[in-house]
Parts: sequence; C-alpha cells; structure tokens
Amino acid sequence: MNKYKINNMVGVLVPFTLSAYVVFSISMVLTQISSYFNVPLYIISLTFPIDFIGGAIGGFILGRYADKVGRKFTTILSIILFSLFLIISSFSNSIIELFISWFFVGFGVNAENGIAYALIVETLGSYTGSFGGLVQGLYYVGFGLDVLTFSFIRYWRFLFLTIGIISLVFGIISSVVIKETLKTHQKRVSNIGDLFISKYRYKTILLSLIVVGAFLLSVPLLSIAPTLIEKLDMTSDIGILSIIGFLSYWFAGFLSDKIGRGKTTMSFSALGLISGFLLIFAKNSYFIVLLLALLYISSGLFSYDGIWVSENYPIELRATASNFVFMFGRILGGFAPEITSVIGVSSLSFGIGIVSVFSSVLIFIVSIIFILIENK
Repeated sequence: MNKYKINNMVGVLVPFTLSAYVVFSISMVLTQISSYFNVPLYIISLTFPIDFIGGAIGGFILGRYADKVGRKFTTILSIILFSLFLIISSFSNSIIELFISWFFVGFGVNAENGIAYALIVETLGSYTGSFGGLVQGLYYVGFGLDVLTFSFIRYWRFLFLTIGIISLVFGIISSVVIKETLKTHQKRVSNIGDLFISKYRYKTILLSLIVVGAFLLSVPLLSIAPTLIEKLDMTSDIGILSIIGFLSYWFAGFLSDKIGRGKTTMSFSALGLISGFLLIFAKNSYFIVLLLALLYISSGLFSYDGIWVSENYPIELRATASNFVFMFGRILGGFAPEITSVIGVSSLSFGIGIVSVFSSVLIFIVSIIFILIENK
C-alpha cells in the first residue's frame, strides 16, 4: 500500500474511532446525569434521538459541502464540531444546554462518518467492503475506549471534557495527513436534484429503505440489548457480544466483496429474521443470549452500507448521496431504543425480536427488488 493510501486510511480509521469514542461516552453516565439534574432516566435518554437528528441534518449539510470543497477540510471541520461540543457539554448547567450540545455532537459525528465512506471508495478502489466493515466495526472499539476511560474517570463532566480534548487533538493530527480525492477526480459540480434523475432515483429510494432497516436492526443491539443481558444476570456476555459484533462487521464486508452487496444483505437479513422471530418466544436466558449473538452477526450487513451507497454514485455526488441516504436511517434509528422499549415494555427480548423481524423483512424484500432492477 503506497503512502497516499496509508495517509488516507489513517485519516479514516482514527477519526472514525474517535467519533464512536465521543458519541457513546454518554452511555457510561446516563444514570449519573439523571441524578445530577434530578430528571427521569428516559428524559436523559432523549440525547440519543437528538444526537441522531443532529446527525441527519449535519451529515446532509456537510456531505453536500464535502462534494463542493473537498473531503479533507470537511473531515477536519466535522472533528472540530463533535469534539468541541462534547467539551461544551461538560459545562452544561441545564438539560436544554446538554441537548443542544449533543445535537451538534451528532451533527459532526455523522458527517464525518459519511465522508469516510466516500474516502474509502475513492482511495482503495478494491476490497472496499472489507475495509468498510472493519471501519464500521470501530464503533465497538470506540465504545471499548469509553469503558476504559470511565474506569479511570467516573464523573460525567470530567469524562466528557477528557474525551473531547483527546478527540480534538488526535482527530486533527490524524486528519491533516489526508490527501484530497475530490479535486483529483471531480468532473463537474453536482446538484442535489441529481439524486432523483432516472439513473439514480431507484437507487436513492431503495438504498434509503435498506439503511433505515439496518439502523432499526442495529441500534437496539447497541442500546437496549446490554440492559436485557444485565437483567438476565449475564453481564459478562456483553463483552463477548461486542467481539462478535466487531468480527461480524468485518466478515460481512469481506463477504460482500466476494459475492456482492445484495446477496450478502439478503443472507444476513434472513438470519436476522429467523433469530428475531425465535427471540419473540424465547424464555431461557442462555437461548436468549444465543439469539442475540445471531442478531449481532446479522447486523453485520450494516457494515458496508455506506460503501454500497457511495459506489453507486459519481464522485461529485458521492458524499451528498451517502449522507442523504443515511439521513432517514439516522432519524428513525435515533428513536429505535424508544420504539423497542415501548413494544417490549413487559419483555425487552420480545421488543428486540419484533423490531428485528420488521427490519429484517424490510431489508430482505428491498434487497431482492434492488438486485432484480440491477440485473435487468
């Protein structure tokens, strides 16, 4: 791998890890913040949908900007945004201030993620699914860094401040080495309406639906499943499931390079459908954990979605398309924990099972339609 590719992959891997490090930091201290502001836990948990809504808006705006001025500058801007607003959130004196800060944390995090997919496609050219799966799996690494940091820094203000400063410093250092790909390849300036010309319309609609399903399948596994496992008194299995999730993301990306994105998506969504259906009726704790492990594997289909979207559009439209398609998934995905909790008010395993079945069916059907249209 030449220096150009190494620089850009460093500029993808490190900021992506730091974005996960930042966005999952609040998961460590939800109860603590709830007690500090003397509000119910479900009020604090609204930071999740607020973060995702900010991500939908920020991803679209900065993704569009990245297609006009370049990947490097916009990546640096995104890092500054999510790091700085995490630092600002550490000084919050009210719930409203905390919510505003987390809106802009999501604004920067999801913009950076969307631009990263475009950089991978434009830099590597081949095995983009494998590398994309590895990158998406960094969400688990970022969460692991949060757990490690929290073991040393227990107070929420100091935790946010520390993670924000680390992210700001290392994020900027790692992103300044990026070699711009837009100016090298761009042929013309695109318009947002180009996403819906006849050539791309079906791709924009179908890929948006697949991404919505992927968010609905994946987000509850990161937000609700750990609570379910704790209630089953099997907390030690959370770490094992995280490892399974990381490996499944890489494997799904690798498989998508070998047999195709559509076929891989159909296979993994079928696994999600079967596992989710069985989870609805599962009662035994060990069986529930086993089914959750299978769902973590099936969620690997999310790992290459950003790559799949990016490679279906020309370079001048790529970052815009990626963040536009992900916008709807981010909005609905942000409410996935609440949706799952409401459905599973009496049983979290039932709630996760229902949402998994719905999302898997959606992904499976839309993937078939996409393949049929592509093969015409």
